[in-house]
Amino acid sequence: MNGLSAKVLRSGSAVVFFLIALTALLFASGWDHDRSSGVPRAENGILDLTDWDFEQDGVLPLNGQWEFVWQPEGGAAAHSYMTVPATWGGAELANGLKLRDQGKGVYRLTILHRPVEDMLAIRLPNISTSMRLFVDGKPLLSRGQPGSDKASTVPYQLPATVYFGCENERTELTLEVANFHHRTGGIRSELAMGTAEQIHRLEFKQTAQEWIVFGCLVMIGLYHLGLFALRRRETANLFFGLLCLFVACRMGVIGSGLFMEMHAGLTWTLAARLEYTAFILSGLFGFLYYQRMYPQEISRGLSRLAVAAGLGLTALTWLLPVLQASSVVWLYQAYVVLLSLATIAALVAAASRKREGAWLSLIGVAGLVATILNDILIYNGWLRSFDLVAFGLLFLVMMNSFGISLRLSRTYERAEQMSVELREWNNRLEERIAERTEQLRRSYRDLERMEQSRRHLISNISHDLKTPITLLQGYLEALRDGIIADEEQKNKIIRSMLNKVEGLNNLIHDLFELSILEARKAPMSFMSVKLANWHKRLTEEYELELKNRGLRFHTWLDTGGDGNAWVRIDEHRMDRVFSNLIYNAVRYTPPGGEIELGFQVTGDRKQAVLSVADTGCGIPPDDLPHIFERYYRNDKSRKSSEAGSGLGLSIAREIVEMHDGRITAENRPEGGSVFRIYLPLGTSDGGNGGL
Repeated sequence: MNGLSAKVLRSGSAVVFFLIALTALLFASGWDHDRSSGVPRAENGILDLTDWDFEQDGVLPLNGQWEFVWQPEGGAAAHSYMTVPATWGGAELANGLKLRDQGKGVYRLTILHRPVEDMLAIRLPNISTSMRLFVDGKPLLSRGQPGSDKASTVPYQLPATVYFGCENERTELTLEVANFHHRTGGIRSELAMGTAEQIHRLEFKQTAQEWIVFGCLVMIGLYHLGLFALRRRETANLFFGLLCLFVACRMGVIGSGLFMEMHAGLTWTLAARLEYTAFILSGLFGFLYYQRMYPQEISRGLSRLAVAAGLGLTALTWLLPVLQASSVVWLYQAYVVLLSLATIAALVAAASRKREGAWLSLIGVAGLVATILNDILIYNGWLRSFDLVAFGLLFLVMMNSFGISLRLSRTYERAEQMSVELREWNNRLEERIAERTEQLRRSYRDLERMEQSRRHLISNISHDLKTPITLLQGYLEALRDGIIADEEQKNKIIRSMLNKVEGLNNLIHDLFELSILEARKAPMSFMSVKLANWHKRLTEEYELELKNRGLRFHTWLDTGGDGNAWVRIDEHRMDRVFSNLIYNAVRYTPPGGEIELGFQVTGDRKQAVLSVADTGCGIPPDDLPHIFERYYRNDKSRKSSEAGSGLGLSIAREIVEMHDGRITAENRPEGGSVFRIYLPLGTSDGGNGGL
């Protein structure tokens, strides 16, 4: 499977897993799915359950039209019907009166049913923001103190279960609800009725589920705070731990009210402030976590702005009365939604840039954002569902765990690969040591040879300079002392002196030229030259002179049928190379011998091979590796007056190498020697074909 298909498979599997997990969470949480049309509903304040068998048909939601008496603060009571569940704000009674969220209402429901020997029970949700329940006129349960005005009302929200007997065929429910402290009033979630055992199981399931999720979030949060304590540089662990703890805090004051169950003195006002604070800060810390994880996609400036806004909204929550704070809850929701969208946009960018684990993070955040939107819709009264943010965060944790596992897996793979490479290096270490030892031995031999060449160099320089200087000194002394009086003899001596001086100048010039060539600082004037034209010009330049010296001059050109083969050269310097090679061949070729100039293009059309061959005495095999060194002469017994500076071949080699070429020398089987120059072919516009 290639990398792309594997990536697609992983991404697709993650998406499928997300959908399955989210669906399972929704159903596991008891999400209000669609019920069949056969479930009885209350109509005009009466719920007929004469055909409903709790043992067989199960728990029943007390949904439908309840009798309703609206008792506004300082106003006359209004009788009508109210749909349950529903909030008051914007609801319109039968007489056209539109309700406010602040006030008091009395719900009544008459339940017709078969006589039941066992106890029945009703599970009441959080009701905003105080309530009292009567069954057949007997007060069985209260949360807070529902009064007729704000002063006489004590807010308190906590789910509860009431148990009662139903020996008769008629049960009257009266539910007083008062709200003067929150932005929404009324019954937002459904009431459930069933046998005592059924309601007990439902209550236990919901409470146990919340405790499990709450415990998981607290443990994960503390774990990440511990990681941060051990490694303070990893601030992402701090923010993720705080995210988990604040979501757990919010979960503790909503739903089943875990904190209120643990501490009866926790007031509704403090719980409401904790809820809003946890909602704001969990969004902030989640955003800061991903800013630390993907700093290239989320700028620090944006995170500073998010911190400032989050702290401002938190201060607003604690400074304003809860009624006013709850009235601007849309600010809190907009803040969290904007942070969520910014995080998703950053993760999309990170995934497109192939950041490690970005796809898994994106899927986890998308699941969490979906649950955040679910909760926002619930608390705005636009959707009937359950609080799911805690489950969304657990899903995010699961995706992060997959991401961590992926990174660890890749780290282990790299570590294993490095371990294999290390073993290979250890196995080859002795071989490398042996190779390096042999290289050092060769280097030592080369140093010995260079030292010998240096001694030869000093000897040759001293000889080449001492002899002409001694002759010049003798001639000058003779002229000074008047020993040579004949005018013709004087002119002859002066010409000889000038020749010696010219030779010294040539030696100095060659030394200087070789130095700048070796340093690659010699100015070059490259131009494209057609191989055939160059060959023709060299032939015309040397043909007549060599014939006058009694030598045969043979030339040949083989371009492989391509008459447009080009090379990019500095003609002046390459002419110096061929002059040196041809005159060296003339020096060591006896009269009647032959000198051959050949130009050829290789079969791969990448190189030109230029050769100068002779039928002379050849080069001693021991001298072949050294003939391109300074002052190296293969005829050490010859007189210095018969030869040049000894730098010609060294200069030729440097010039050829500056053309990205190379020069070689070897002896011919039939006698004599041959020098070959390899140059890269180019084009007429000056571009190189490359070696």
